[in-house]
Amino acid sequence: MRLRLNPPEVMAVINVSPESFYQGSVKSSEAELVNFVNRALKAGVRVFDVGGMSTAPFKRTWVPEDVETSRLKWAVGILRREFGDKVIISVDTFRPRVASEVARLGIDIINDVTGLRYDKSLGGVAREHGLTMILCARERTQSTLNPVDAVINEARWSINTAESMGVYDLVIDPCIGFPPLDRDQNLEPNRQVAKKRYDDWPYRDIYVLANILRIRRELGRPICVGVSRKGFIRELLGVNMEESIWGTLSLHAYLAYVNVDLIRAHDAIETLQAVKMINMVKSCGGDYSSCIETIRKAYKGGA
Repeated sequence: MRLRLNPPEVMAVINVSPESFYQGSVKSSEAELVNFVNRALKAGVRVFDVGGMSTAPFKRTWVPEDVETSRLKWAVGILRREFGDKVIISVDTFRPRVASEVARLGIDIINDVTGLRYDKSLGGVAREHGLTMILCARERTQSTLNPVDAVINEARWSINTAESMGVYDLVIDPCIGFPPLDRDQNLEPNRQVAKKRYDDWPYRDIYVLANILRIRRELGRPICVGVSRKGFIRELLGVNMEESIWGTLSLHAYLAYVNVDLIRAHDAIETLQAVKMINMVKSCGGDYSSCIETIRKAYKGGA
């Protein structure tokens, strides 16, 4: 496929992995899954990122491939049966066999948090099925580079690797909240790591966000950003998981204001409301009549 985004687009997180770090995103029954997607579609969300194994770097969440495959096939099967092509389906996996099995059910995107570093053959799955790839820009080990330069360098490696395999429909994720690959304990079931984050991780994440437009400009690719309820928000604000929604929505509003292409959100409906309000304000820089007409065309029943 050729993914056509309407920036800023919101991508809703759906986890069918009980071990996921934010339990509010976990859907454990068909009724719960269908109800959530119905509400999200009604609000205007159309992209859904489905995870069958948590990739949270601070937890031990590895599950066997057949477990991840079974979880994803269950969710993707329901989404396609109930909603058809009304939904754009992304699967959050870095394992080629898992992606290949699920792709047969009809998905649109592979979201690889390792940026093809875990297994390059994942690119072959995307090429075979004509899928878009979201590639996380991950350093193999912590470098002394400026954080933004590090993201750009790693993204270029991922882009070049994907294109060498015939995959050109690419979205880049600056990988907010993820450590270098050699500090990620979830890439192998028995991996032991001394540190699980960058040494300066909360400040690093904010700095990358502040320079997100430079990253998009230099790479010339759509950008997907996932900051939803992540640790740097909780650390910098001194809040717990439930309270982190306010910091999350503030950052989503900022990302919408600068027109990032794709915002990955646990609280997708709330995020889309913020996006809509920001778009209304941004569209009203001219005369008052034009403002009213623009808003009414974009949002039925607008102010």
